[in-house]
Amino acid sequence: MPILPSRNNFNQAAAGVLFELKKGNKEQRNDFVWNHQERFYAIAYMATGNPETATQLTIMAFRNAFASLKHTDPKKVNMPLWYWVSQFIVDACAEYHSQYTGPLPPGARTDPASDGSGNMDWETTVILGTQRVRRCLSTLSEEQQKVFMLRHQLDLTYEQMGSVLHQPKETIQAWLYRARVQIVKCLGRG
Repeated sequence: MPILPSRNNFNQAAAGVLFELKKGNKEQRNDFVWNHQERFYAIAYMATGNPETATQLTIMAFRNAFASLKHTDPKKVNMPLWYWVSQFIVDACAEYHSQYTGPLPPGARTDPASDGSGNMDWETTVILGTQRVRRCLSTLSEEQQKVFMLRHQLDLTYEQMGSVLHQPKETIQAWLYRARVQIVKCLGRG
C-alpha cells in the first residue's frame, strides 16, 4: 500500500481556490493537481489494488473536476476544498466498481455496540500518539487498515468510503469500529 500524504489543507476554503483555478492560470492548476494527486492515487489504489488502474482513475478524477469547474460558480461553493474535490475521486472509484465489480455485498450483520466499540473514547486514543497508532495499524486486517486510513487520514465520509471500497455503509462502519477497538487494545498493551 502506498505511503499516504499528511493531512494538510483539508479545511482550506474551496471558493478562493476554485475562483483562481477558473481563471485558467496553468501554474495554479499544476499546484492544485500536485496538492491532491497523492490523496487521489491513494484512494484509487485502495479501491482497485492495481497501480495502473489507480493512475487512470486519478487522471479521470482530475479531468472530471476541471470539467465541472467550467460549470461551477466558485462563490456558491461553501465548503472546504477537500470536500468539493474528493467527490471526484470517489465518483471515479464508484464508476470503476460499477463496470468491473459485481453488485454490492449485503450489509454487515454486526452490532458495534456489542463489543463496546460504539462507545469508545476515540479522542483519548488520538492523544496517546500517532506513532503508536501507526504501529498498531499494521496489526489490522487489510479492510480495517483501508477504512481507518480513508476515515482518519483522508477524511472521507462513510458513504464515500463505501463507494471507494464497494461495500455497504454498514459494513464500512463495522470495519471501522473493529479497527478502532483493535487499535485501542494494541495501545493498551503499550
